[in-house]
Amino acid sequence: MDKQPLIIEGSTLPFWRYSSAEREVIEFDSTGSACPVPMMNAMAGLARIASSGELLVMINGFEPEGLYERIRDHFTWKVEPLSDKQIMVVFEAIEGKAEQLDFSRRHCSG
Repeated sequence: MDKQPLIIEGSTLPFWRYSSAEREVIEFDSTGSACPVPMMNAMAGLARIASSGELLVMINGFEPEGLYERIRDHFTWKVEPLSDKQIMVVFEAIEGKAEQLDFSRRHCSG
């Protein structure tokens, strides 16, 4: 897998782009980052994939429950444990719904 750096507007962490199973994927790793960094970067990535057909991979130290509530009905996601300290969440846009999400709310609520 050949990962290439990718600039995402509004992100504060490095993003990478690669192909996997004939799908384009963008990825970032927010492991060890405190709120609001994971939320800000996830929302920046989700804004990009809302209409691009790409998948977003988020590597994080915990499940982003607050993010799930914010994007429900706009994106689907699958969670895969990578270790006892790290998970991978793969997000996919729901066609016709993802573009309707308010991407300006990029901070944690609590």
